[in-house]
Amino acid sequence: MKKSMRKIIAFVFSLCFLIAFGTFGTQTVQATSGGYTIKPGGTSTDNVNIDNGSYLVKGNPGQTVDLKLIVLNQESKTRKFMYTVNTAYTSDGGVLSYNKSKVTDPSLKVQVKDTATPQKSEFQVPGNTTATLTFKITIPKKSFDGYIMGGVSVSPYGEKAKGTVSSNGTLLKNKFSYSIPIQINQTGKDSVEAKYSITSVKPGVMSGKPNVGILANVHNSTNSYTGGLSSKAVVTKKGNKDFKITTTADDQNIAPTSNYNYSISWGKKQLQSGNYHLKLTYKAQGGLKSWTLNKDFTITNNDAAKYNKLAGIKPNYLWLYILLAVLALAIILGLGIYLGRRNNNKNNNGNNGNNGNNNSGNTTRRRRR
Repeated sequence: MKKSMRKIIAFVFSLCFLIAFGTFGTQTVQATSGGYTIKPGGTSTDNVNIDNGSYLVKGNPGQTVDLKLIVLNQESKTRKFMYTVNTAYTSDGGVLSYNKSKVTDPSLKVQVKDTATPQKSEFQVPGNTTATLTFKITIPKKSFDGYIMGGVSVSPYGEKAKGTVSSNGTLLKNKFSYSIPIQINQTGKDSVEAKYSITSVKPGVMSGKPNVGILANVHNSTNSYTGGLSSKAVVTKKGNKDFKITTTADDQNIAPTSNYNYSISWGKKQLQSGNYHLKLTYKAQGGLKSWTLNKDFTITNNDAAKYNKLAGIKPNYLWLYILLAVLALAIILGLGIYLGRRNNNKNNNGNNGNNGNNNSGNTTRRRRR
């Protein structure tokens, strides 16, 4: 009995140890320069402001404005580059991006890439030389409020990806691309307030992390850009006061008329089915403006099992092992008590029989006298 209990207790402690320390690590690799730089060229005018390092374009509907782009080739050889103008969107993680030739969103009416001439072009820059490119932006004739947003991107053309070795010896290949934002506003049109909403919440596997969580699709339905936002997400489970997941993220840059997936990791926990509530708060720089978004959502048994498996999370049977250990202990103790009582009853019956025989013998001897 004692040996069995020792084995059970040792097994439970071993399992707890593995659960507590069986985690994974991630590596962050610092990217190096691609051997070139870009920046806006020329000087600020009534139609183009480049003071903050981006293009702020303002004019009448149908007006064409020239933009200048400076590209510095820092290498000694002549290099080819690709220039593209694309519509801005928000990539997962809350980052402004300009690398899609086609951007879709239910609220997007005007594609910034359609305002550029040319939209795409190849060019060469001699070694250790600065080149200045000029492209045109035509302000849409169709009236719109606020800002529409895009970006001009430059990347090496026809070159092999350069290798970067991480600290753990992994070879990573990168193609470097740099972008400059473009914001377009029609003269006389006021800015508009951002309208953020959560369109859906779905379970998923966190990118770059060996765990599960949820992806909240956040949508900005207006032609507005409020700059970098800080955020705080709180997930609670209905009927379970002890469940609470909190995630914070800074520098959430949400492009006009775009949507992206806001990731909320479950950490070391596995997904469990149930009804949940998400409260997501954004704050503008300085805390002068804030937006609070609320969304109820449900995780089904099938979704929980599916994404736990995809993340490599095995079912947690610790509770079962503890229950089995308690049941085994109860059975052993109960059996011990039962056997002990049975032995006592046998001993008592034997003693009573002996006492009866002795009394009979004594009585017989008295009668003979």
